[in-house]
Amino acid sequence: MTPLTSPQQSPWSRLSDTQRAITLALLSHGRLSRPELMSIVGISSGSVTRLTAPMVEAGLLSTSTEQVAGTGRPQSPLEVRAEAESLVGVTITGEDLTAVLTDLRLQVLATTRRSLPSHSPKIVVAHLSDAVNELSSQHTSAQPTALAVTLGGTSRDGRIVDQAVFLGWHGVHLADMIEAETGLPTTVGNDVAAMTQQEAWFGAGREADRFTLVTVGSGVGHGLAISHDVISTADADLGLTGLMPIPDDSHPPLTHPAMDCLTDGALEAEWLKLGLPPTDAASIVSLARHGDPHAVALCAAFARRIGRLIAMSAAFTLPQVIVVAGERASIASLFEEQVMTGIAQLRHAAAAPIPVIVREHNRSDWARGAAALAVRARVQGEL
Repeated sequence: MTPLTSPQQSPWSRLSDTQRAITLALLSHGRLSRPELMSIVGISSGSVTRLTAPMVEAGLLSTSTEQVAGTGRPQSPLEVRAEAESLVGVTITGEDLTAVLTDLRLQVLATTRRSLPSHSPKIVVAHLSDAVNELSSQHTSAQPTALAVTLGGTSRDGRIVDQAVFLGWHGVHLADMIEAETGLPTTVGNDVAAMTQQEAWFGAGREADRFTLVTVGSGVGHGLAISHDVISTADADLGLTGLMPIPDDSHPPLTHPAMDCLTDGALEAEWLKLGLPPTDAASIVSLARHGDPHAVALCAAFARRIGRLIAMSAAFTLPQVIVVAGERASIASLFEEQVMTGIAQLRHAAAAPIPVIVREHNRSDWARGAAALAVRARVQGEL
């Protein structure tokens, strides 16, 4: 790999705060006219020209001349030049890692996956480095300039993994290890927060000013974005939603922590309670899709609990839309009516319906979320 690039050598490091704000606005909104940029960033027409001209010259932004119907006046909208840089996003689970090479607008150029024979940080980093080498060899004209890795855990400084339960990690200096192996400036983050960032820029956030992300599967997660910004604190990555009590179908209802009723482990445990042979969560969903009565009953109940979690989240965050993701998001698609039933049980009848978007689970999308963290850190001059 190429030698580690210091932030001082990055073209982003020389940008002013306003130029960074312009770039982030273009990432989150897409192509914008100069009047639109003036309104979003809060700067004058002269400032737009003065601040963006050197960025166009440096190849970070691109512009084109267009005729506007009705006025005949040419316009020169601006957008982030996607091919200006390539970045690597990596997401790590207890079983494998998935890596993608993307451009600055998170278009995936290449993807690869590695099974993890061990949770040893050294072994994981070795597999990660091998994946990066493969991505780089596939696109020799798009060599990456930075890397971000996400996992189900916490990293308060973006470099050290404070804890990652699924991997058994505590205090792992992951960014240092990856930089030593790959030569790429690296940042570390939480996978749900990264997915929320991706949605804020290129998903639900394009149409909604406020949205929440709910994940179910290996764990339970929650993200919130307002005006394209992910709302976060030092405690946001601790999996606090997993402790939220979720009502069941009993009369009167009993509550169980979300981690005990909206995860793969919970679904598999309910299956065993029926006296059936051990089966993994994905297979239970597949059986439900094909009409197995036991699987249908369990997945329908799971879907109602998803609905109740959505209703509880909406009561506190007041989103315009809710995105459901994670390994078991497909249950929300398969049993959409049951999700709506669960929402209705905990939502005022006069309240407006909550639009729900379901993202089918794809590990490449989670790696793309990691790449979003790399883009953000790069633009902010942190990598």
